[in-house]
Amino acid sequence: MSEKWSIIEVLQHARHDWLNRLQLIKGNISLGKIEQAERIMDEIVQNMQQEARLTNLKLPKFAALLLTHNWESHAYQLEYEILDERGTFALDDEKLTRWVGAFLNQLNQTVHPIHDNNLYLTVEKKNEEFCFHFHLNGIIENVDDLEKWLTYNKSYPDTVSLNKINETELMIVAVFT
Repeated sequence: MSEKWSIIEVLQHARHDWLNRLQLIKGNISLGKIEQAERIMDEIVQNMQQEARLTNLKLPKFAALLLTHNWESHAYQLEYEILDERGTFALDDEKLTRWVGAFLNQLNQTVHPIHDNNLYLTVEKKNEEFCFHFHLNGIIENVDDLEKWLTYNKSYPDTVSLNKINETELMIVAVFT
C-alpha cells in the first residue's frame, strides 16, 4: 500500500472501482448487450490477472504506485502489463519506485492536461535484465524538458533508451539489472 493511502481509503477506492464495473455490466445486460457485458467481464479478468502478476513481483512499493496511480488526478491514464508470469524481480523496490514515481511526475508536468493522454507500461525480464517499456500517446507540451529529464536522471536505472519522442508520442525503455 502506498504510504499516501490509508487502508480505509484503499478500500473505498477499490469498492468504488468494483461498483462502477458492476454497473457497466448490469447496464449492458439490461440493454440486451450481452456480448458487451461479456467483453467487460473478460477485461476485468485480464486486469485482475495483471494485478496478481504485479503483486507477485515482490516489489510492494512499486506495486502500490501502479495500483493507486489512476486514483489520483493526473494528466494521463496509466495501464500496465507484466509479461513475466514466473514471479519475483530482484530489484531494489525503493529505488525503482522512486525513479518510476519521479518519471511519472515529470510526465504529468509535461503532457497537455486536458487531452486524452495514455501511458502504457510493459514490464518484462530478459535474461538478467528487467526492461520497463513506457509508451505514451497524447500531447506532449514540452518535449525538450522531458528529453533533458530522461537524459540527466541516469543514476538509476542502468540505461534509458529514447526510442521515440515527439509532440504526440514517447517510447522509452528503462533497463534495470
